[in-house]
Amino acid sequence: MALMFGNLQAPFFWLLVSLLAAIVGAGILPWDNSAERWLPDWLQSVDVQWRVVSTGLCVNFVGVLWLLGKGSGKAESKPLQSNLEVVKAESRAALKQTSWQSTGTAEQFEDSFSWMDFCCSTGRTDTASSSGSSVIRHNSYGGAIDEPVWLQDDSTLHPKFCGYRLKEPGIMPCLDRFPSELLGSNVPPHWEFMMPNCGDQERMKCGEVRERVRHVRGAKDPITMLRFLRARQGSVDAAAKMYESAMRWREGTGYELGFRLNNKDDWLHRKVDSCWPPTALLGKDYDGDPIYWNRMGLGNLEFLEKAPTEFLIQHEVYTITRLMQAMEEASRLNNRPIMHFTVVADLGEMSWRSFNNLKGIMKYKVCVRTLEDNFPELVKRIIAIRVPKLAYTLWNIASNFFDEGTRAKIQIADGKHTMKVLSEFMDPKWVPEALGGTHRIGNSAWCEPCIPCPRGPPSDETMRSLQTAYDA
Repeated sequence: MALMFGNLQAPFFWLLVSLLAAIVGAGILPWDNSAERWLPDWLQSVDVQWRVVSTGLCVNFVGVLWLLGKGSGKAESKPLQSNLEVVKAESRAALKQTSWQSTGTAEQFEDSFSWMDFCCSTGRTDTASSSGSSVIRHNSYGGAIDEPVWLQDDSTLHPKFCGYRLKEPGIMPCLDRFPSELLGSNVPPHWEFMMPNCGDQERMKCGEVRERVRHVRGAKDPITMLRFLRARQGSVDAAAKMYESAMRWREGTGYELGFRLNNKDDWLHRKVDSCWPPTALLGKDYDGDPIYWNRMGLGNLEFLEKAPTEFLIQHEVYTITRLMQAMEEASRLNNRPIMHFTVVADLGEMSWRSFNNLKGIMKYKVCVRTLEDNFPELVKRIIAIRVPKLAYTLWNIASNFFDEGTRAKIQIADGKHTMKVLSEFMDPKWVPEALGGTHRIGNSAWCEPCIPCPRGPPSDETMRSLQTAYDA
């Protein structure tokens, strides 16, 4: 989903490459993967590390200038600057009016060098055929033959939203829709004193925010107030301002309310669910909070480029609304407020192709910005797994610059250490077999279809329906 890593694009990888150049240039990088602490004593100094990072930043600046000047390097591609200007104009129009006329077309994807396969030895290990399970075979993966149960009528949802219902792994969850109810309408008053890591001072500030926004239509339950307060680092004024802006946007578009009350047609969104975003709620961490799996490497930027911006924004709101409904349902069943989830971002299948489509990236950033501005504080921590060895090494250096609280919220693991890091936060029974855990659904070591593993963009029929519905 677009909840995190919204700024991860081509310049980021320029930074990684340039930092590597700086370190190698200094002659301090022995590639000994067996050593846990390979840095020499003199490089343990934060000052020296900062000089190395600064050198990398300078090289990165030059690389970004080259990128902006040369574009993607394909003779048949549109000029990069022109492409960005078009996307920025389209994005502004979409955010302002929540409508846009799609004008761009995407080139066919070409086979490309896989950055992750080169940097990480961990690849896709699920070789089981989907033909052995009628649950896994469905036509939302760009043309497979069977229609899944969640598309046969309007009473069910994609399993990607229902995995938190499972008490034990290994089976398919109930796919019934969540109850039709307004946000915050069923929050008991005593939950105000049960919110995670919330003390008296923070509760008092939540009351102040509620008083400041009493004239604004929208949910004012303790959970909502706390999310906006924490999104603005405890500033009552800033939280009230953010709440007012967000609630006016949410009411003005009507997306969230329509999806919550099931009176907004979500047929096309359910058709796209298996392809975008490649994310899912499945399992619990050690605190009992949901785990949100994000197979970022399977995200299809060609689909983002072709899909109308208005649909993409609606789809992000649709997705986050379903996630919030799942947490609200579990909160009632467990009689405690469940406010956030642990994100596991799998970078295992990412390649250079993931960063070559700048128009798709710019649309992705619009969606991320929409969610950050209007649906704050849903992420408990982020665990990035199967990260390239280079990025993993650089994180071990950069993490020294962060405080302990920030380091606790962001965990990085390469292919070798993936299971070790995941087991610190969740029971291995909830980790897919393909990643080293014991969770398997049917013949799928990736727990498909609960965790979508798309093999391409939506079908041509779905794309034509999108264009017809949003370009009319």
